[in-house]
Amino acid sequence: MITYFVEKKSWIAGFFFILLFSNLLFWLDPGLKLSGSSVLYFNGVLIICFIPFLLWRAMRETRYLKEVEEIALHNEVSDWGPLLPEAEGVNEKRWQAVLSDASQSARHQAALNEDRHSLKSADIEAWVHEMKAPLTSLKLQIDAEKENPVMQKIDFEWSRLHFLLEQQLYQARLSSIEHDTVMEHTEFGQIIFPEIKSLSAVCRARGIGFEIEGEELTVLTDLKWSRFIFRQVLTNAVKYSPDQSEIIISGEKNERFAEILIKDEGRGIKPEHLPRIFEKGFTGEAGRQQSNATGLGLYLAKQAADSFGIKIDVRLQEKGTEVRLIFPLPDTFQKPLHTR
Repeated sequence: MITYFVEKKSWIAGFFFILLFSNLLFWLDPGLKLSGSSVLYFNGVLIICFIPFLLWRAMRETRYLKEVEEIALHNEVSDWGPLLPEAEGVNEKRWQAVLSDASQSARHQAALNEDRHSLKSADIEAWVHEMKAPLTSLKLQIDAEKENPVMQKIDFEWSRLHFLLEQQLYQARLSSIEHDTVMEHTEFGQIIFPEIKSLSAVCRARGIGFEIEGEELTVLTDLKWSRFIFRQVLTNAVKYSPDQSEIIISGEKNERFAEILIKDEGRGIKPEHLPRIFEKGFTGEAGRQQSNATGLGLYLAKQAADSFGIKIDVRLQEKGTEVRLIFPLPDTFQKPLHTR
């Protein structure tokens, strides 16, 4: 309301200028000679009439803008069209036409962006699937000669390539994750063991072992996406663990939540870097020392985890890093998509 009066200060100044000019005429023109009390009465009547008029105009003219501001606060531009209040005056109708056009343009642009993103995602998925065919063939040849030291090195590089391809595939699917979800009762072992197996070549080459417990615990989650989230965390643990070390993986459950704990003996994370570990592209000091670090793993894991109400809790230890994947129990899960 105050901003309206500030905006209309020229009106207010004009009114008092006319009032002053009228008083000047009363004083200078003998034909309009009035007593002092009559002049005061005249001024008082005009001011008393002007103030309610100004307040009425302020309420009427700001009502539309207030309703538009409320819509803008709680809705995207593309949704404004049907929500706009009814316009009464000429200016309001002009504003409504402009806002409706902006809303329609935003919807059109959003649809174009979605189509482009869908095409890009489809292209990436198609490319990844095309790449998987020769990779599968290569894996069969590697497995046939596991004892060959050369093949063991190739298997190591194959694991890295396979991980990066899977990461690209899931990154492309993140935007439509709600269409690619099946909630089911899943044992932690179903999440943990396939991902450890996929890293077996790397771990074998570096002498990294695992201590596992609590794998029989069950949660309601999407198995495929939970594996992806666990894979990003486990890969980081393996990448930054020293050779001949051990990674502890344990499952725990109480009345409120279940969790998978991954604890490594690596160099850890600097305290000042902890708030940034889920940022896209952030690699930290350890990542900058490795040319193959992308800074995407934890970012993608966090994006996927948020869709399922899974919390990723990272804690610093005296030696290494401890990561907890905290799963909500069925009665506390708020985003059931497809359950079986």
